[in-house]
Amino acid sequence: MQAPTNYSTLKQRHLLFGSREFVIKAPESLLVRERSLGRFHETQIPLSVLDPSPTYSSSFSLKWLFHSLFVGTLAGFVFYWAAMKSMLALYILAGILTATTLVLGYRFFLYTTDLVIFRHLHTRENFLYIWQNRPKRKKVQEFVQNLSVLIQEQQQAKLNLKPMLSTPIPPLAINPSPVLPADI
Repeated sequence: MQAPTNYSTLKQRHLLFGSREFVIKAPESLLVRERSLGRFHETQIPLSVLDPSPTYSSSFSLKWLFHSLFVGTLAGFVFYWAAMKSMLALYILAGILTATTLVLGYRFFLYTTDLVIFRHLHTRENFLYIWQNRPKRKKVQEFVQNLSVLIQEQQQAKLNLKPMLSTPIPPLAINPSPVLPADI
């Protein structure tokens, strides 16, 4: 058995989100390895479930920005009130609100990026995200182009296979019993 060949590889690193590696395995699947602080996850995606034409997104997530600013302001007021009243419970509440602000800020930076998004072919949901500017825009564009071509080839092969499967196959004249002769 021959080992599958890798067509293309893309490694991406991000300060907040860790590193990701995309490896196109043979002509039928994509391997995604994600690493972040204390976590390693590996996913293999069949290319036949991806839409060959990706969408490009340059988003600025206002929702997460407003959430983080609101909770951050609330944390500031509670901390100020705790300092004025010198109450331990208010310091604890301010700490919880500050931690919540950090999580919301993390979500803001997560959704404020330049992305290449591959959608699921049947459900049209966003399925695979690739940062456009990591490591370099040109290398990402080449990888996305290779991936799109392979996805199109997979879908063409799938379409060519359907007519072959739908044609009826004539029954073969075989002996139903290996022991008895056919003319009995």
